[in-house]
Formats: sequence, structure tokens, C-alpha cells
Amino acid sequence: MRRYRRLGIAFAIAATVVPAALPGTVARATPPPEPVTPQAGQQAGRHQHRAPLDFDENDCEGPAADEGDIYTRPPQTGNPPTTPAGRSLPLKWPRNLPDRKEAVRMLGELKVKPFSSTGYHRKRFGSVCWVQHGVDRCTTRQIALKFQSVVPATLDGRCKVVGGRWHSEYDNRDMADPAHVDIDHVVPLRHAWGSGARSWTDKKRQEFANDLAASPQLIAVSTWANRRKGDKGPEKWMPVAGAECLYSQAWIGVKDYYGLSVTRKEKAKLQQVLAGCKK
Repeated sequence: MRRYRRLGIAFAIAATVVPAALPGTVARATPPPEPVTPQAGQQAGRHQHRAPLDFDENDCEGPAADEGDIYTRPPQTGNPPTTPAGRSLPLKWPRNLPDRKEAVRMLGELKVKPFSSTGYHRKRFGSVCWVQHGVDRCTTRQIALKFQSVVPATLDGRCKVVGGRWHSEYDNRDMADPAHVDIDHVVPLRHAWGSGARSWTDKKRQEFANDLAASPQLIAVSTWANRRKGDKGPEKWMPVAGAECLYSQAWIGVKDYYGLSVTRKEKAKLQQVLAGCKK
């Protein structure tokens, strides 16, 4: 209850301090399709399960896709954007990320229970993907894009983000086009449902899906990395080498804040990762 009261306060602050998106705005979060040659068309025909041409933001975490699908492969359009000094863009992790020592303590206190996503549906976490905040009615996605850009974001009006620079820690990729950026739930909604969120109120689940400040739950990543991750837990998916520590710390921070459980395999994987982290 103490954690949830803090969440309500943080959510109220976010709603009054940060602006949000124009009513009816739905971002297109997949890159335009690559030109299809006859040979490519034959290869594509062999994939039975393909991501749709347009990514409906109401799906939040994006459709799963085969490894060879063009919507999980970044387009080859030259070098990724970098800072003027030529260095890779720095990452802006969400707020309230625990350090290694704190993450170890938190993980030790999490309840270990079996996971089951039976009964899950995206609308259990809100009828729309991203709620609107403040007087400007900007969506959670637009706010996250704005504040996680490592340079001042370019806006069309008060809310719509049309430019910026983002670094995806999941695959060490830099992006300048918001259409190539997903706002990922570190702990996917289906995973949260199966580890305790099924017993929450509808309001709490909606706040979890739109958590901008209370826990390290929302992060800007590339669309391609996010689709590959899907709704997998850490025992089945990890970001590129070098990012496992902060990702694991964020995952544990979210689960601790919301009192979600872990499975034995999930806990063992997180313990393994943390054992190799320096701080």
C-alpha cells in the first residue's frame, strides 16, 4: 500500500507538470517497408507470421515477428546519428533506477511464484495504450519521447514529437526519427499480469502502463529491439552485452516497487547477471 500511495502521488505530479499529446494522435512506430524485389518477395513468402505494415500504438509493446522479418531488421540507411564529437549518444534511463547493491537486496525480498498469463488482455491495462496528461493533453508516449531525447526534442505543436536523438540501450543503436522509437515497458504488461497485476484495480493497472516517474518502467528503445524482446522475461531475453546490468536493475526496481513476484528461473537469471555487475 505504501508503494501504491507513492505511485498515485507521482502520477498526479506527472499529470500536472509534463504536457501530453493531441487528442486522437496515434504514432506510427515502425519504419516504412523496404523496397521488395522479386527475390525478396519469395523469401518473405516463407514467413508465415509477419508484423503488420502499421504498428497500432494501442498494442504498446509491438507485435512479435520472426527474426528474419523486415520489421525486426533495421534499414541500412547509413551510419546512425552521433553527437558532434562523434561519440555514441548517452542513454537516459528512467528515473528511480536502483544501483547493484540495492537491486540485490530487492531481488532477495521478491516473492517467488509460478507465472501464468491466463486471462490477460491488453485492455486490462487501459482501453487505450497511452493516457493523456495535463492541460495540453499530451500522451505518455509523447512525454517519454520528449524527456528521453538526449537533445531538445522538436515538437509540432505542444505535444507531437517530430525530431530528437535517442539511444537504444537494448541494441546500442542511435535514432533521430521518433517513428523508429518505441516506448517500452521494461516489465511487459503480460508479464506483470502473470506476476501479480491480475489482482490490481483497473486504475492501478493503467497507472502501471503509463508510469513516467514512480519506477524505471518506461524507456525509449529502437522498434526493432523492442519487437524482438516482445513480452519475454529476463530468463529468455537480454539486451546486448554491456546493457544487461542496468536492464536487470530496472526490471528488479519495477517489480519491487509494485510488489510483483518472480519465477525461479527469472530470479536465477537476474542473480547471475547481478553477480557480474560492478556497481
